[in-house]
Amino acid sequence: MQIVHSSASERRNCRSDDLATALRFLLASQRDRAGLTHLLLANKDGMLIAWDGDVTECEELAAYAPFIARGEGYVLDARRLAGVSVHTFKVRNDEELLLLLRGEGAPEGLATMLLSSIEGVARILAQ
Repeated sequence: MQIVHSSASERRNCRSDDLATALRFLLASQRDRAGLTHLLLANKDGMLIAWDGDVTECEELAAYAPFIARGEGYVLDARRLAGVSVHTFKVRNDEELLLLLRGEGAPEGLATMLLSSIEGVARILAQ
């Protein structure tokens, strides 16, 4: 595994040839940029693929993600869903779920971060 810390003039500060590490770097950067408490990638079965935030909470949120994505969030404790949004997309015909959890004071307009996160995840997974 090669990890490269690049200069500040480059678009990304950290890179890795390792898939899991590259995803973690991407999610950490996006979470920090958007002021989120959690940002995670899960598969359609609710299995955690990559995350940034408390791992125990991310595992729990990943398990919830498929229910929320299907509009079945009503079976979950509403207090756990405050600030949560799930976004579904496909990479090579595999459904992926990007879940974000806004903290207090996080901006409401997260569309740009969301789009760049999905594009980054798709790029990394397509390699």
